[in-house]
Amino acid sequence: MIKKRLKKLSKLGILIGTRQAYFLGRNIYELYYQPYLTLKEIWDKKDKSQIFLLTITALTPAIVYVIARIIWDLVKYHRLLMVTGNVFLVAAAIQMAVLVYLGYWMLQVLKKEK
Repeated sequence: MIKKRLKKLSKLGILIGTRQAYFLGRNIYELYYQPYLTLKEIWDKKDKSQIFLLTITALTPAIVYVIARIIWDLVKYHRLLMVTGNVFLVAAAIQMAVLVYLGYWMLQVLKKEK
């Protein structure tokens, strides 16, 4: 009985995960070509899961940098260092570019909505 429920839940989880991954991939692709229409569609549908996934995707450069930096410092120096270098500047520049791009198009969507 429990195995049957777990099997059904896992199948359902796989289907939902596949659907969300498809929409995330499609939305990222469409953000490159049609950012206004893509963000407007997500905003109009009030699709909170896609808004959350796109936000996490936009923050990925910063998250990856922090994790990689922690691992590198612990492996090489056996402690965390508070000094940053050129890699930090590159990661910050990429992060700012992504956030400015998404912010600009989101403001366009919100302006037209009024």
